[in-house]
Amino acid sequence: MAISSNARAHAKNPEDVFVAKNLDSIKEIEEKIKKQNKVGIVVQTTQRIAYLNEVVDYLRTFCKDIRIMNTICASTSLRQNEAKTLAQESDLMVVVGSKKSANTTHLAEILCHITKTIHIETDVELDNYKDLIQNAQNIGVTAGASTPDYIINKVLDKLSKGE
Repeated sequence: MAISSNARAHAKNPEDVFVAKNLDSIKEIEEKIKKQNKVGIVVQTTQRIAYLNEVVDYLRTFCKDIRIMNTICASTSLRQNEAKTLAQESDLMVVVGSKKSANTTHLAEILCHITKTIHIETDVELDNYKDLIQNAQNIGVTAGASTPDYIINKVLDKLSKGE
């Protein structure tokens, strides 16, 4: 089993690899998993550590031998933890980065459980959230690892000018 589609591409037997997008997708193949002697888990580098823990805790209830390849990037985990701390001090979080980026999307998902969060790709999208921005006292800004500095700087500049 994999929490990464990349694992399937590198498997000797791709048909034996299952990509789990969420815990419900694992539950759908639980009977197939129970028939295995060993279950391996490969985690996408940008996946949330909380999701890995959730999957492992669930599988431990019926799997005897689980091997985990945790390839979650240390900088991704650090960024997530720093963003959570910032979100606790903010009444609005702005997450900057591609909506196709796994780590940026996960970052927004994590933060929306802490405070109001918007996920934007460029400073132009801030115009869609003028009311939220004007009513926020403390705005935190974070970005995905692959977000270029010039995009982040444009967002910061626009927020600081109150545009």
